[in-house]
Amino acid sequence: MKKIKLKEVRSIEEDEDLISKLPDVLLSSIISLLPVVEGVRTSVLSRRWEKVWKYSSHLNFDQRKMLMPLMKEYIDTSEPATRLQMALYPKISVDDEKYLDTIAQAAMLITSIIDNHIGPLKSCSIRHIVESCANGDATGWMRKLLAKEVTEVSMELEPFDYCHLISERVFMEVGWTLNLPFEVFSNFKILKLKNYKFKITDFSNPSQILQTLTLSNLDIKSKTFQEIISHCSSLENLIIENCDSLVNVKVDSSSLKYFKICDMLVQNFLISSISVEIIEIDSINCNIGEIIFETPKLRVLHAYRDLKNPRNFVSLYGNKLLGTRNINSRFSASGSRGSRMGSIFFNLITLSMDLDLEDNINSIALYSALKSCHRLVNLEINNQVNLRQENEIHDQNTNDGMPYGEYMFWQKMEPCECINKQLKSVCLKGYRGGKFEYEFVKYLITNSQVIENIIIWFVDDSSWIEVVATICLLSYPRSSPKLSIDLKPGAEYMKKYGNNFEKWVRTLK
Repeated sequence: MKKIKLKEVRSIEEDEDLISKLPDVLLSSIISLLPVVEGVRTSVLSRRWEKVWKYSSHLNFDQRKMLMPLMKEYIDTSEPATRLQMALYPKISVDDEKYLDTIAQAAMLITSIIDNHIGPLKSCSIRHIVESCANGDATGWMRKLLAKEVTEVSMELEPFDYCHLISERVFMEVGWTLNLPFEVFSNFKILKLKNYKFKITDFSNPSQILQTLTLSNLDIKSKTFQEIISHCSSLENLIIENCDSLVNVKVDSSSLKYFKICDMLVQNFLISSISVEIIEIDSINCNIGEIIFETPKLRVLHAYRDLKNPRNFVSLYGNKLLGTRNINSRFSASGSRGSRMGSIFFNLITLSMDLDLEDNINSIALYSALKSCHRLVNLEINNQVNLRQENEIHDQNTNDGMPYGEYMFWQKMEPCECINKQLKSVCLKGYRGGKFEYEFVKYLITNSQVIENIIIWFVDDSSWIEVVATICLLSYPRSSPKLSIDLKPGAEYMKKYGNNFEKWVRTLK
């Protein structure tokens, strides 16, 4: 009897299609998470599923992955220059689909899917190959998305890694040049462009709703860039990554609230905005004074540098990787001459940065910044800066200009106002327990009157002696009665064995 009942239950479970019982709105949301080709394929499941994909809120295309394996075979067996020539000078009508090459067929499939989409389309991302730039398909897709009133668009040209195989410069240029109407910078709310050289036509559109603009690895003229920014009156978020062609640029926007500049060579860059609240600086090469911030309402500053990226060791025109020390010195009270609006640290609530605390000159720069922070609540320092630049070695670990001599700096300096009355949270990552690190933590414990927590993340190869010495800090009298100190083991240990600090200490030498 039990066996018969089990068979009946299994039969019922197999016959019952729970997914198809879901409402169309929910099915469309699920399909939106699939690659667009997979979503379209669901139309063959049943009559009900025929149109479900047409109401999905998001479309995600990757041209190279469409029509596989035909696409891979065609690209592997054809010459890049020939493909670009066919894209630039098509010899047949696009109506003759059977005569189109595989790349053109994939492009027509993207066009067809966009055209046949019915429901409100909120977002669309397209990653395409160079031929779709050459023949204008990429621009055509943009215009179709504009017509459908899509709010969020991401367009990416796949890396053009075979350009050295193309001798004709005209083909190489059209392969990554995108001709865009200015409407794309005004009628989308969120726009991301990656790996292009592009031209803009007609800046006369009065409608401006663009809020977030991300430009990554673009060859764009400074004049064109400034034209775009000046016309985007609703722009709130601007991300610029690896756009080295931008020189002598002034971003003057009353609406801008968030700005990120990442992985690029900077030459004379001015950010001027009364509304900017968040700035992220990530691995930029420049001379001191080549980047200026006039952002008096800045609340959050993140400053990082990727020393593992070989690009950051290339010195061009005397530029070098901008370190947090330079930022601290340049834009604090002692260096506020770099900004007509004064120190960018004055209204900071959160400061997050890469900084080697064992470098005594860094300690001076950090103290200068903290003296300029009158409202700082959260401080995060990543101390694990293991690689040093060749052009900075000469000033590391020296006592020149160090008041009170070696290791006495934090003990002798008068407390900062923000340390005394504002600072609530401190997080130190990559902590080794060196003398300067130790003294800085001791300074926080004995001077911070309202601080609530200090979190210390050790490196995995910390020495037992230095870890135990740090543990002794727990016995120091605390200025803040609310202070808790949380010591964390090394990151690799935590991944393998969990967050048990005492066990980790017993594994140290």
